[in-house]
Amino acid sequence: MNHLPLHQWQKEHQNRVKDFHKNHVLSLENGENGNGLLAKWERFVYNKGKALFKCAK
Repeated sequence: MNHLPLHQWQKEHQNRVKDFHKNHVLSLENGENGNGLLAKWERFVYNKGKALFKCAK
């Protein structure tokens, strides 16, 4: 039986989470996250936050 230590599972989980967020940001950038109200709000907040961050730099 192959047992991975808990920290190895955590590392794999963190990599999956990192990949998910990277792909999600790309879909937001391209406007491909959907047409529902929540998707529109998410794009709006993302774009406004991005603009504020660039302005504050």
